[in-house]
Amino acid sequence: MKTTRFAASVAACGVALSASIAFAVDVPPAGDATRGAEIAATCQGCHGAHGEGVATASGPRIAGQTASYLVAQLQAYADGARTNPVMTAIAKGLDDQKKADAAAFFAAQSPPFAAPATHPNDAQLVRGKTLVRVGDESKQLQACANCHGPDGSGERFATPYLAGQSAAYIASAIGEWKAGTRRSGEALMGGVASRLDDNDIAAVSAYLESLGAIGD
Repeated sequence: MKTTRFAASVAACGVALSASIAFAVDVPPAGDATRGAEIAATCQGCHGAHGEGVATASGPRIAGQTASYLVAQLQAYADGARTNPVMTAIAKGLDDQKKADAAAFFAAQSPPFAAPATHPNDAQLVRGKTLVRVGDESKQLQACANCHGPDGSGERFATPYLAGQSAAYIASAIGEWKAGTRRSGEALMGGVASRLDDNDIAAVSAYLESLGAIGD
């Protein structure tokens, strides 16, 4: 029974990826990066001038994420599927064109990755690597790589890259899905988050943060 449920979870991931790819290809954001640079000035305090992220402000790295993903997140904040006092206000103040322009700007950026802020021990890195690359069938957890690409490098038009993202942000995002307060992507990530204990969350977050050099 566990194997059947695990296989179904993997299959669901494939369906979600296919749907996301189809949607992104059919309706690509028509953004202008030059116009987006002006809008991006509002984002610097939390995301950095080039989207490199500001860990001390809990601002994730958004540079180089696909424009379609970034637009979807802005829309999620505007619709209430994601909640954050600052981001909700900003997203609601942007019309569709401005959302697309801001997304185009950050998608085109490629600043260096920040040095990891966490210092995991060897056991944490081994556990994190296992969860990212293989998963854990005993917990009905598929590998993060199944949806987020090899070592969290991302799947274009489908899922964001996680490699090099701050461990604090990854852990916070997993916590939101686990608590049910983040509803974007809940159908898949909600189930994954519910099966991760605190040690697993710390391990997978630290391992993904350590992979920032991939993007340099």
